Amino acid sequence: MFKKISLLFFSIINSKPSQLFHRIKLIIKRKILSNFASDSFALKVAIASDKNVNISEKVPKALFKSRNHLTRKLKNGKLQVGFLNEWRNLEFPMDWHPREMKKGTRLWLLNLHYMEFIESIESDDWFLYVKDWIKNNMPYKKNYWLDNWNSYSLSVRVVVWMQQYQKKGSHLSNKDKNIFIRSLLAQIRFLEKNLELDIGGNHLIKNVKAILWASKFFVGDEANKWNKFGTNLLRRITKEQITPDGVHFELSPSYHAQVFADFLECYSILDHGDQKAEMKEILTKMAKFLNDVTHPDGLISLFGDGGLNMSYSSEECLAIFDKLIGKKIKHSKVISYPNAGFFGLRNKDRLILMDAAELGAKNLPGHGHGDALSFEFSCSGQRVLIDPGVFEYDEGELRAFSRSTLNHNTVSLDNKDQSEFWKSFRVGRRAKIINREITKNSNGILVKASHDGYSNMSGKPIHTRSILMSENKIEVKDSIINGSKQSASSRFLLAPNIKVEKFD
Repeated sequence: MFKKISLLFFSIINSKPSQLFHRIKLIIKRKILSNFASDSFALKVAIASDKNVNISEKVPKALFKSRNHLTRKLKNGKLQVGFLNEWRNLEFPMDWHPREMKKGTRLWLLNLHYMEFIESIESDDWFLYVKDWIKNNMPYKKNYWLDNWNSYSLSVRVVVWMQQYQKKGSHLSNKDKNIFIRSLLAQIRFLEKNLELDIGGNHLIKNVKAILWASKFFVGDEANKWNKFGTNLLRRITKEQITPDGVHFELSPSYHAQVFADFLECYSILDHGDQKAEMKEILTKMAKFLNDVTHPDGLISLFGDGGLNMSYSSEECLAIFDKLIGKKIKHSKVISYPNAGFFGLRNKDRLILMDAAELGAKNLPGHGHGDALSFEFSCSGQRVLIDPGVFEYDEGELRAFSRSTLNHNTVSLDNKDQSEFWKSFRVGRRAKIINREITKNSNGILVKASHDGYSNMSGKPIHTRSILMSENKIEVKDSIINGSKQSASSRFLLAPNIKVEKFD
């Protein structure tokens, strides 16, 4: 019991009061609406009654390529849709609520309700799925906030819809256009009242992008209100969530790439002025970091919750950045982001990156791992020492192991974690980086840092690591200061294609 209270205390103490307020407010609101909202009220929320709302003559265009990898055609001609390496038949009418997917974080279901798969449907059939979703997904049903009317999935979905309308909407009948507009308006209005202020982070950025996109998709007083609201919130978010050296504060390179892509889309539709100039400066810093933490294989670093294909590729993001901003980003030789805590050295086809960052944002550590002072190394263009990234989001052994210190290139004491991970995204007591020292020259960088993740053990041990990164040498030194007979282990995780041979 005491352990649970301790975990909960350390989790809550780092949350902002505003986050807790909005979470409690949402919990109460959801319970009331899911239990007492009538079908007629739900219908009014799901289908806007407006008849005179107009779509802009110049609706914004998608910046990124269609996600064609989300569907595949079988030999019998049928289509399948796939997320998280699990494929199901793409049927019509669609089963939007398969019972077997209602488990854990419901990530497969969330992906289904993003509806990104319609980007790969070349014919007018894309709208059949839109219309089918509208018909079969009313708000305020049991657990409505977990997938179909989840504010995050809604934010992704409405942008996909608007972008597909820009590409293919001219073929729709007036009746279908009316169905589309009324549902789209209703979802944006729902989102405006259900922003993810309790979570914040990349979720809130998705919310803001959807509202800004809608403000340019529609015309009129309401669209103007959304534009003002969205731009003000975007300005607040960038100040809060982007470090002075241009890194997203959740401190996961994969999520940084995702946020960078979202900001590029926001930038593309911002009105010219001071805010657009501010965003240009922020995007330039973010582009530099993205480029620096991309390995020679063209794929992203996997520190924290990370996946090789969790976002658009670095190459595509940087190409769009260059198109919008008119600036090509070059690799840094000596990599140093002291505000965020990432360092490294790039030398031709070699790259070493060190994670001397905090676990994540103080009030949002859910994507952090027990990887303090870990590192990655690529040589001859391929990964050698790796961070495995994340391979599970549902609570359980795999999720716990993916976040654990044992699963990273760093030191553990008594095989314990640096931080207290619990549930899927919770963190209790967490390791803090202390005494970081950086020495740079034209040929390399020396990083020395410590963390206090094991200071709760007997003797209050502190792990200190120094990594010398130069053109001709990588030198890693570890020391444990203080402590009381704990067993120390240092791990080096090799890429799957690397073979180890023993020589006498």
